[in-house]
Amino acid sequence: MSENPEQAVLHELGPDGAPKNSWNLTGKNTFKIGRGPTNDIVLPYSWISRKHTMVQRENDGIFHIMDLGSSNGTYLNSKRIHSPAILNNGDLVTLGKTTIRFHQFIENTDQKFDRSELTLDMTVAYIQKEIVTILVCDIHEFTRLSEKLGNNHISKLLQFWTKKVGAIINEHDGLVDKFIGDAVMATWTGGPVGRGARNALRTALEISQATRKIGESVPEIKTPLSIGAAINTGEAMLGNMGLTGHRDSTVIGDVVNVAFRLEAMTEQDEADVVIGEETARHLDNPTKYFTQRSFELKGKTGRINAYACSFAQLAYYLSATAAHSR
Repeated sequence: MSENPEQAVLHELGPDGAPKNSWNLTGKNTFKIGRGPTNDIVLPYSWISRKHTMVQRENDGIFHIMDLGSSNGTYLNSKRIHSPAILNNGDLVTLGKTTIRFHQFIENTDQKFDRSELTLDMTVAYIQKEIVTILVCDIHEFTRLSEKLGNNHISKLLQFWTKKVGAIINEHDGLVDKFIGDAVMATWTGGPVGRGARNALRTALEISQATRKIGESVPEIKTPLSIGAAINTGEAMLGNMGLTGHRDSTVIGDVVNVAFRLEAMTEQDEADVVIGEETARHLDNPTKYFTQRSFELKGKTGRINAYACSFAQLAYYLSATAAHSR
């Protein structure tokens, strides 16, 4: 194999850490990875989604990877990615039980690309700016549950959960942007911002209620499940993610990143729901019903103001302010 700065390779590693399969990333710029036969790199394993992840080469020779809404997620050096991330020589990508090493032939083997400089417009054809309300929900302690139940029961759980959650989101005029394993991201655009924010809150409450009852339809789940939820509002770009042969609509912007990071705070802060400050501005008297918080979020300078509450408090708020929302 000729080593040159333009060449990169993905190595699927075996149990002993040695490569068992290899794929040259040459001849095109986009490489889709998944279980389905139409992918550029086919991994025929049950834990791999039909369209799992994608590696793309930019004109400057930088490669980056993004998850395509897979069930088990894409992990880069043991950290789950929710947006495009730069690949450096020697990085390890984990897809379920499969580990892949990225190898790029570069003259300076110590060279590292700064992931903080990655901009999401590398792969997106933007359409327009919109004020968007984002809802992110995530099943708590899902990793532990997966280890306990095994792939078959987890697959059954996720199939039921995603179908139920999708119906709830649609019922409240939202749009499912993506499912990412045990998490969902939904959006509300157009119309009064306050109406979209309130619909997002209703949706979060109903997803929580449905998730707790999931054992009634999946008997293997012996204890009630819980979720964390975050709602954030702000300006974003609505665009199409460019994939070979088709484009998938998506939302790009800091409002999305903050929503995911606020949701992660639900376990640390022992709150069920975290509401971004901009969302709260469009709600009736949030200081009366919710607790003010401020968080230090990765990648943000200064603390981010928000509000927190339990699902019981959220239900009380929606009931108490129902007349004002009509």
